[in-house]
Amino acid sequence: MGRIPIEASTATTVRVDGRDLLFFGGNNYLGLAHHPEVHAALCASVGELGLTTTSSRETTGNTTAHEALEGELAAFLGAESAILTAEGYTANLALAQSLATDHRVALIDEKSHRSVLNSVSAAGLEVVKYRHVSATHAAELVTRHAAKGVLIFTDGVFAADGAIAPARELLGALPPGAGTLVIDDCHGFCVLGDGGRGTASMFGVRDPRLVITTTLAKGLGCYGGCIAGSAARVASVCEHAGVYRGSTPVPPPIAQAARVALALLTRTPGMVTRLFENVWRARAGLTSLKIELGVDEHPILTFTVGSVARMDRVYARLWEAGILAPLIEYPGGPTERYFRLSVNAMHTAGQIDRLIKEFGVAMRETAGLVERVSTAAR
Repeated sequence: MGRIPIEASTATTVRVDGRDLLFFGGNNYLGLAHHPEVHAALCASVGELGLTTTSSRETTGNTTAHEALEGELAAFLGAESAILTAEGYTANLALAQSLATDHRVALIDEKSHRSVLNSVSAAGLEVVKYRHVSATHAAELVTRHAAKGVLIFTDGVFAADGAIAPARELLGALPPGAGTLVIDDCHGFCVLGDGGRGTASMFGVRDPRLVITTTLAKGLGCYGGCIAGSAARVASVCEHAGVYRGSTPVPPPIAQAARVALALLTRTPGMVTRLFENVWRARAGLTSLKIELGVDEHPILTFTVGSVARMDRVYARLWEAGILAPLIEYPGGPTERYFRLSVNAMHTAGQIDRLIKEFGVAMRETAGLVERVSTAAR
């Protein structure tokens, strides 16, 4: 698919080369990146706090907006404490730098986001991979490495295939009262659980050994990263994470916008309900076209429709019809190349129905391509 030069966007459309396309990509799950109250908060804060702090929070770059947002995120996630980082990727790195002070081995899901592998490796931890979403295999490896000080680090929701980590079983795989479970919840935060409180909430997991990392740039529609957990763990991040101590934080206007976005979510849990109504509608429509979908509890919809040649044609046909349905190459998906669609709470029933209708047309128009390709191969 390649990079697309987007000129303008709404929660459900993008403009490319002066043409508006119905958009089923990205991770703006609740549409908050385009909410007028969020925009207003950002604009008002620019005049009060400027675009950036120009320095680390541990020198002169701290603001009341940052501190307030951390308290509100901790309360929302049911954690003792929280700390902001520049982005979701650096949240994992900052946490790993803290964890390396009292752990030696990191067990990670074999399909975890590359930020997980990069972070624990850079922090000097020994890395051992367990089979995708297999708490049983993780438990076997915990037994083997427990004496060294072990942690389990997993995505909450896997971006490529939409699979959800078995949080309760992974916590149970740790030694009693020891170890740490880290859930990178970038795609679970604002989507799963009670009112969007994430993967741990979905499984009813609350434990002092649990640490959550997430981005504010997907479900919350803003920018930045967050680590939430025990007060002791957050204090350790402040002390030991060089990537936190030596970097400029989230711009204050973005932090203020994120506060408003989180308040909107907290007082309007129906946003999540609306999101999943759209998820079920999209899934039912795609399934009616004989498209096989995987996990059914998330807005990420990944699938293939035959050969790469056919998928290229389907993608092009949808583009011609005014729909951008991403066809991507990204690690961890069902194949090397695949469709990865997402719906959000702001899509209308009519927009989803239009996607299904045009997908059906494209599938019918390219049906013979599979046979021609396979015959040629023989």
